[in-house]
Amino acid sequence: MSGSPASTIRFNDVTSRSGITYHWSVAKRPMRIIDAIGGGCAFVDYDCDGWLDILLVGPSRVALFHNERNGHFREVTDAAGMGNLKGVWMGCACGDVDGDGRPDILLTGYRRLALLRNEPGGKFTDVTIAMGLDPGNRMHWGLSAGFMDLDGGGWPSLVLTNYVDYGPAAEQYCEIRPGIRSGCPPNHYRPEYAEIWRNFGGKRFKDVSRECGIWPLHGNSMTVAFADTGASGRVDFYIGNDGKPAELIRNLGQMRFRNVGRESGAAYNNMGHAIAAMGADWGDYDRDGRPDLAITAFSDEPFSLLHNAGHGILEYASDQTGIMGATYTSLGFGAKWLDMDNDGWMDIAFSNGHVYDNADLLYPGTSFRQPIMLFHNVDGSGGRHFVDECPHQETDVNRSLLGRGLAAGDYDNDGRVDLLVVDYEGSPLLLHNISTSGNHWITIELRGEGHNRLAYGAKVEARSSNLSGMWSSMVSPAGSFLSSSDSRVHFGLGRTAVLDELRIRWPNGRVQEMKNVKADRFVRIQEPPPDHRLP
Repeated sequence: MSGSPASTIRFNDVTSRSGITYHWSVAKRPMRIIDAIGGGCAFVDYDCDGWLDILLVGPSRVALFHNERNGHFREVTDAAGMGNLKGVWMGCACGDVDGDGRPDILLTGYRRLALLRNEPGGKFTDVTIAMGLDPGNRMHWGLSAGFMDLDGGGWPSLVLTNYVDYGPAAEQYCEIRPGIRSGCPPNHYRPEYAEIWRNFGGKRFKDVSRECGIWPLHGNSMTVAFADTGASGRVDFYIGNDGKPAELIRNLGQMRFRNVGRESGAAYNNMGHAIAAMGADWGDYDRDGRPDLAITAFSDEPFSLLHNAGHGILEYASDQTGIMGATYTSLGFGAKWLDMDNDGWMDIAFSNGHVYDNADLLYPGTSFRQPIMLFHNVDGSGGRHFVDECPHQETDVNRSLLGRGLAAGDYDNDGRVDLLVVDYEGSPLLLHNISTSGNHWITIELRGEGHNRLAYGAKVEARSSNLSGMWSSMVSPAGSFLSSSDSRVHFGLGRTAVLDELRIRWPNGRVQEMKNVKADRFVRIQEPPPDHRLP
C-alpha cells in the first residue's frame, strides 16, 4: 500500500498567531548528551474551565499559557508562581495528588524535581519538600513521569524515570565513528533507574521502588506509559529504556509488581535488540478491546508496534502494519495515539530529531532535523495498515525540526484532536487539526468520587451495533516523551451518530453503563456515590 488518497487529514501550524512566545535554543556544538535530550510540553486544563491550557518546559524556562477560548493563549507564568523556577528542566507530568480536583504539575530535570500544587485562583505552590520528594538532596537525572492510582486506594502514585549518572566531571565527548566525535552515548555512563513513589493520603510520597517487587530494573529509563494490559482491572505500566531491555511492569495488586518485559515480548524488538525507547504510548488500533503499544527508536532501527494478542503476549507488528520501513532512518522521541480524522480508528503521531548534530556523517541517510510523522490507520489487504500523511501537509507542518516532546488534545473544543510539538531548536508547533472528514466523534470527561477526582485509571468502552469490535481507552495523560496530554477520552466514531452502549469501569471496579448516547458532543460523567445503585 503506497498511500491513502482518500485521506482528509489536515493540520496547520498556528503558533505564530496563537500568542505563544517561547523558544528553545541549543547553541553548543558538538552537542553533549545533556544538550540533546530536549524539553517537554503539556495540554492541561489547570484552571478547570473546560479549555486546555499549555505548559512548555525547557532547560532555562518553564512557561504556562492560559487558553482564552478564541484560539489565542495568554502567558500567565509569573501570575501562576512559576516565573522563578531555577534549574535545568526537561519534562512534566500532571495529576491531582491531593484529591482537590485540580491537576497539579510535576517538573523533572537534571538533578531537579519540583511538585507544584494547584491552589484556588490559578496559583501554584512548590510542595516538593513538604510532600517528601526533597529536591535538595536529589542527584538523579529525571525525564518522563506519570501519576496513576496503582494500589486502588484512590491516591495517585508517581512513576518517575531516571536516565544516567552524568556530571561535569564525566567524559563529555566520545569518538562515535573513527575520526568523528560527538556527545557520548548513554552506555558510556552508569545507568539510573525508574522509581515508584507511593502517595500516602495526599500528604506525602515515599519511594517504594525496592520493596514493591519491580527491582532489579535495566536502567537508562526515558518514558513511562500506563494501561490495563490484561483486563485485570489493575493498571500496569511500560518503562522504555535507552539501549537496554524495556520493562513491562504487571500490577499484582496491593502495591506489588512483577517485571514481565521478557516473557511478554516487550523487552526487545523482532531482531532481539534492546531498542532506544525514548517515547511510548498505548492505544487500541484494531478495536479488539486490548491496548497496543507504539514505541520510538534510534535511527537505523525501526519503531516498534506491539499488538496485544491477549494472554499476556505482545506481538511485534511493525512489519505487517507498514511501520517498519517508514521509520527506519528516523530517530523518534514523542509518541501519541489519536484519531486524527475521526474515522473510528486510532492513528499515531511521532516527533523526530537526532541526538547528534553531525548525524549525517555518523549515519548516512539520516539527518539531524527531521519532520514529524502522522501515521493514518487505514484498511489494508492484510489488516490494519499505517501510512504517513505528513508529506501531504503544508510546508509549515511538513518541515524538519529537532522534535522532542509531543502532546495531544483538543484545545479549541471542536471535536478534532490537535497536537503540540517541541522543536528543541525553535518555537513549539501548535498544530490545529482542520480535517474535514464529516465523521462523528465523542469526548468524555470523567470525574471520580473520593480522592481520585480526575478518574485516572478508569476504562471507557463504547459499542455500536453497526460496527464490529469496540472503542476502548483508559484515562491517563501520561505517555509520549517528557510530556502530558489531554486526560479526556476521545473517540472518533466514523459514521456512527449514536452509541448503543457506553461502559465505564471506574478505578474502584464499579461498572456504569449508558445506552443510546448521542455523538458530536462533550459528555461529562460524574461517578455515582458508593450508595448509589448502578444500572
